[in-house]
Formats: sequence, structure tokens, C-alpha cells
Amino acid sequence: MDDTGIRDQEMQRINDELIRRLVERVPHSGKYPTAIAGLGITRWDEAETRDNCFYQPAIGIILQGRKESLIGGELFHYGAFDCLVNGVDVPSLSRVLEATPEQPMFAVSLIIDKELAMELVADMPPDNTTSPEVCPGVSLAPTEPEVLDVFHRLIQLLDKPEQIPLMAPLLIREVIVRILMSQQGKTLRKIYQQGSYSHQIATAIAWLKDNYMQPLSVERLASHVHMATSTFHRQFKLVTSLSPLQYQKRLRLYEAQKLMMVEYMDANTAGLKVGYESAQQFSREYKRLFGEPPYRNIQRLRQERA
Repeated sequence: MDDTGIRDQEMQRINDELIRRLVERVPHSGKYPTAIAGLGITRWDEAETRDNCFYQPAIGIILQGRKESLIGGELFHYGAFDCLVNGVDVPSLSRVLEATPEQPMFAVSLIIDKELAMELVADMPPDNTTSPEVCPGVSLAPTEPEVLDVFHRLIQLLDKPEQIPLMAPLLIREVIVRILMSQQGKTLRKIYQQGSYSHQIATAIAWLKDNYMQPLSVERLASHVHMATSTFHRQFKLVTSLSPLQYQKRLRLYEAQKLMMVEYMDANTAGLKVGYESAQQFSREYKRLFGEPPYRNIQRLRQERA
């Protein structure tokens, strides 16, 4: 057997062991945080399960099953051994393509600590390869064996809670270093490199997350991150696949959905809370994004999660 065959065999062994541990740890469908901050486990038992959320910067690996995600304005299809890395907060509409109770879809994810990523990028030697000044904020590629191995060790660590305070920070650091040094790391390095266009766009996204209720002036936001308006608009779309106004609209609609689900607000109140002045416009744009009017959408989501 050649080196590639040996590597594939070892990855399959680690993957099988991860799935075995997750079957024992999470017996039902859902998203599960863990005792390690930022480490999450997802299990879905049925195809066609849908999930709407705003992805935080994170590294995610599918261990079993398949799904598709509309992230920003781009559609991704991915399955076992695929690694999705997003360096900025992005809206996502996901649908499970392959999953059964006997063979659930399993995924593990780690939220990226932005300060740690910036520290590591600053300590890394400069990337002398040819790469664009701005990279898309999301990348999909086969999982590298070393990355899968660190996630395996993180999941193993959950069985030794007394070791988590000392060991988890080391393993989290290793995950981010290995991603930064991979082909996918080119995107992250641009985003977390101070002074790059990608970093300026990430700064604008953080501002939008804190101020999405306010009327948006693209010119002022561009000035806030020290970019010309035309350059800002072009680079923002390269990173997020959405225009600044589209991004703000998604932020508002996702937040309104959360207010209706969690705080039981009615549609009119939620729409006003997130910055809409017209209930009709809110309802129309909500239906365009989520496929049904607010009340019907929230009722269905509550029934699915009951």
C-alpha cells in the first residue's frame, strides 16, 4: 500500500472512532455545545432537515452524511471528510441531503477565536505565494489528516473534564495553526492580517452586527474602515458574496426570526425592533428569504423542534 492509501486508511479509522464516540455522546438530533468553549457537535437523523442561522467564524468538518448550504449568496455541497472554513460572520440556509436514524449526519465544529487567530497570523512568516488581496470569506476543501486528528483529540478530551482547562487551549491553538498553514488558511490569513482589505471588510462586518438596526450609509461605513466607497462595495461582495445592503437585510431578518422564536414577539413588533419601518415590507422580505410568512414560519419551526 502506498503512502496515500495508508493516509486514507488512517483517516477512515479516526473518522469511524469519532462517529462511535458521537453516537454515544449525542443520541438525538440537534446542535450541542460541549464543555470545551467553542467546540460543537451537530447530529441530524433525517434528510431534508433545514437550519437557518448566522455562521460565526468557524472550522467545521462533516464526518458522515451530506448537506448543502446557501452561505451568503453561494451554494456549497459537502459531505464526509469535507472541511468548511468561514472567516467572517455569514448568513446560511442549510438542508440535510443524506441522514437516517441508523446513519445520522454528524459534524464537529470549532468557533475561531479572532484574537488568537490575529496573534498567530502576526507571528507567521509572510506568505510569498501569489494570492489575491481579498479572498472569499468561506472555503471548502477535503479535511487534512492532521486537522481531523486534532478534532479527534478534542472529542476524546471531553471524557477527561479535569484535563480540559489545561489541554483544550493547546489543542484549539493547534487546530487554528494547522488550518492557517493549509491551503484554506490563505483566506483566514488575509482576514486576520491587519491592514489587508479582507481585514477591513471583517471590521465592517463587526460594525454591521452591532448596528444593523440603524439606517445604512455605505459611504459612511466605507469611510469607517478607511476605504473608497467603490472599492469597499466590490471587496465586501468578494468576501461575503452579498452587497452591504443585502448583508444588513439578512442580519435584520435572522434577528427578527430569533426574537419571534425565543422571545415570542409578534411579527410587527419584531420587524420594528430590527429596524423595519413598514410591517408590509418586513413580511414581504421575510417570506422572500424563508419561503413563508413570519407567523407560519415560526409555527412550523416550533412544531419541528417540539
